[in-house]
Amino acid sequence: MIREWAWGETPVGFKKLHPRLAQMIVVREGLEPYLDVERFFDEAKSMRQASPFHGRGQICFYRFDNGDAALVRAYRHGGMLRHVTGQFFFTWPPRPFRELAVTEEVRRRGVPTPEVLGACVERIWGPFYRGWLLSRELTGGHDFWAALRNELFSGPVATPLLEAVARSLRTMHRRGVYHADLNLKNILVRQERSEIKSYIIDFDGARLFAGAVPPDRAEKNLRRLYRSVRKLDPDRRWLPEKDWRLLVRCYREAEDP
Repeated sequence: MIREWAWGETPVGFKKLHPRLAQMIVVREGLEPYLDVERFFDEAKSMRQASPFHGRGQICFYRFDNGDAALVRAYRHGGMLRHVTGQFFFTWPPRPFRELAVTEEVRRRGVPTPEVLGACVERIWGPFYRGWLLSRELTGGHDFWAALRNELFSGPVATPLLEAVARSLRTMHRRGVYHADLNLKNILVRQERSEIKSYIIDFDGARLFAGAVPPDRAEKNLRRLYRSVRKLDPDRRWLPEKDWRLLVRCYREAEDP
């Protein structure tokens, strides 16, 4: 029997499922009748429905039986650990469940982020498991790196794009959320009616503060984002220095949410 401490905090509005001895699932209430567990684990492990998005690895699609579409992110280690343990983890409560709880709190605070639909864990051996996080598909969305290279966001639209990203970052920090891995691929943007909206994703390892994120921590987040720019765009073809300075200025001048 799975003890309560193994699940961690389950936010209001979610339901715990334990379909098999090795499987643990937390899913948004109302969706559990439409989650085909066997099909989900089969598709998630085989990456059968690949999406255009990438994190540390490919992100795939899963469609609930009621038609709701989710993006499924598999958990993978970064750094040197990726060569040792890859996608296997042994920290409990499981990282997917912790991220689900944090993301729900982030949304409650008003930070723009897609709705999390569930988290799934499959134990492999002893305390080792692999896990997945399911988020509602942001139809028409692009990650910030893809948007910078997309002609839909070029020319006169470039400045509103940078302003939208800057506002979302400002909101995140003013609402007390420090992102542990802020990079160009963890920011999503899309055109919504007459404006561009920006969303922040991947709150694995995020730290929550009672008030605003301390200024030194906020600056650390911006520096991390800048390192991502220099890594993905070393020639500064897509985000030249003048545009980066514009983004930072918009961030500093954005009205507090």
